[in-house]
Parts: sequence; structure tokens; C-alpha cells
Amino acid sequence: MTGSLIVSELMKIKKTKIWLLPWISPLLAMVITFSLHLPEGLDGHDWRLLYTMGTSMHAMLLLPLMIGIFSGFVCRYEHQGGGWKQLFCLPVNRKGIYAAKYMIVMALVTINQLLLGVFVVAAGFIRGTEGEIPLGFILKSLAGGWAASLPLAALTLWVAISWSSFAAPFALNVILTLPNLLVINSETFGPLYPWAQPALMMMPQSEDSFGVFVSMPSMFFAVIASLVIFSLGGLMTIHRKVV
Repeated sequence: MTGSLIVSELMKIKKTKIWLLPWISPLLAMVITFSLHLPEGLDGHDWRLLYTMGTSMHAMLLLPLMIGIFSGFVCRYEHQGGGWKQLFCLPVNRKGIYAAKYMIVMALVTINQLLLGVFVVAAGFIRGTEGEIPLGFILKSLAGGWAASLPLAALTLWVAISWSSFAAPFALNVILTLPNLLVINSETFGPLYPWAQPALMMMPQSEDSFGVFVSMPSMFFAVIASLVIFSLGGLMTIHRKVV
């Protein structure tokens, strides 16, 4: 049943411009990476620094914003012309509907992250960066950002299901994303702030920590706890939704 619902969701967004959105932040990161001026003595040698600086805007600002847009798009069809009513009249499970929409959002995040890695590495080659590419470091960063997107996707999907306006959830997401520039430096609030979690997990500093202050166990606990809470909220909302 979930498989057919996923196919249905794909058909709804097949001809929309949502497929262009995952390319935006990787292309911007590629331009930033190519135009960076690294400290004297490092230019052309340090892949890690190049990658971290090139992807910082994506991690802190663009990825959280993209997740909110993806969530809004997968619910936009139902909010127009009585779409929820038509959907709930079908013999489908509401939990399955939520799961299908959530999987589509995370699939778009996956495409976004993969393109980011490819484009930033390509920019490094173009600018003549020497040395061995730290694939382990890059893959850990991309996978960490993807994993930390799980609770934010659940939260923004919850909001998108609840609010019929596409602009209102997007505006809220923008307002709550901007504090990332300060929150990621907080040992107390950083791991607990859903919009900052992707940035923290995309900036691995050592094998047992993320970001500047955040330990790996506390980061994983915060992400898992947030995912459970936001997923339950979204499931309850779609289950109780009256059309």
C-alpha cells in the first residue's frame, strides 16, 4: 500500500518545479568553493577546509529552508480544491499517506546532499586542489546532514499538513532558520534546535564530536528524540484532520 502511495505522490509532483530545487544549494556551494580564498599556504592543498567552507551556507541556511519547501510542496496539492477530502475518501491508511509524503521529502533531501558532494568535489578539482580527497570525511558529513534532517523533515511536514497556506509555513521556517548563525555555537541549545542539527552534523571536528561543543552521543540522542516527537505529532494531526 505504501508503495502505491509513494507512486501517487510522485505523480502529483512530477510536472512541478520542485525537481529543480535540490540543484540550487549544490550549485551555489560549487561557486563558493571555486571562488574561495584560503589562508596562505593552504590554498590548493586542504580539501577538508575547502569542503567545510564551501558547504557552510548550505548546512546552516539553505538545507533547512529546502526541507521546509519540500514539505510544503508535497502537501500543496491536498490543500487545493479539496484534495484532502478526495484523498481520505479513498481506501487508504492515513499513516501510509504520512509515510509516503515523508519518504518523498527525504528522497529530495538525499538528492540534494548527493549533488552537494559531487559539485563541491568537482569545484575542488577545477581549482586544482592537490592531495587525496578525504572521502570518509565528506561522506560522514553528508550522511550526518541527511540523518539530522530527519526530525526537521518530520516537523516541517507536520506544520505543512496543519496549515493550508504555503507561504505561512515557509515564512515560519525562514524566521526559525536565521538564528542558526548563533545557535550552532551554543553547547546547550545547539543540539536541541532542529534547524541547527543538520549544520552541527555536517561539521565533524573529531571522531567523537560534532561541531565545536557537541558530543556524538548527545547529538544522536537529540536527533532521535526529536524525530520521535515530531513524527508522532504529524501522525496525530493527519489522523485527526477533519475535511
